[in-house]
Amino acid sequence: MTLRLITLGVLSMKFIYVLMNGMGGFLRKLSKFIEISGHTKKYYSSDAAVQQKFELFSSAPRTAALDIGSGPRPKNPFKAEILYGVDLRACEENKVVHADLSSGYLPFDDNTFDFVTAYDVLEHIQRVAIVNGETRFPFIQLMNEVFRVLKPGGIFFNMQPCYPSKEAFQDPTHVNIMTEDTMHLYFCEPAWARIYGYVGSFTMLDDGWLGGKYFSYIKKSQDLPVYNLGFIQK
Repeated sequence: MTLRLITLGVLSMKFIYVLMNGMGGFLRKLSKFIEISGHTKKYYSSDAAVQQKFELFSSAPRTAALDIGSGPRPKNPFKAEILYGVDLRACEENKVVHADLSSGYLPFDDNTFDFVTAYDVLEHIQRVAIVNGETRFPFIQLMNEVFRVLKPGGIFFNMQPCYPSKEAFQDPTHVNIMTEDTMHLYFCEPAWARIYGYVGSFTMLDDGWLGGKYFSYIKKSQDLPVYNLGFIQK
């Protein structure tokens, strides 16, 4: 009798273990479903569709591209003939120029690039900083610089984890948590970031989600900066 009870107990424990493992997989899938259901933009599980968009937008001959926060090897998804990178650590061999992106400055002339890309960068740029007693907005300043160095009609591609993706929060150096609406509402029309000194103008070409990361392609829509200190957010 005692042996039977022990055997039943072991079998029960195995059943509970199998059940919990199965529930764990189910709960993970349920969590991902809830996360995706919070998106209003298109969701892609594969990067094939995103790669097709690069081909669609890179048909012009002889182009120049800049990859910000590039590390030692700049990415070149638009297949530009001329490629530069900017990073905290320069790499002369691969045309990576030193720049502190949190300063909101890109060391290039106006209207230099057809494309600018940013992979997993914008979430690291602080929104507000105090410099020599003055309040500054490094993220806004960097977007102004992207606008400045792009040629008329140039495209800025960015991809980063955004809310509600857990990847947006798990890295302690992520200081700029955005949503899928940030790029459109603040840097394309209606350009709500003008109240913080944003002077650029972009049009949203396409955007969506690739896994837990939001991406967008935005196009420089005006040649000159827009200074509108009287802007009212509506």
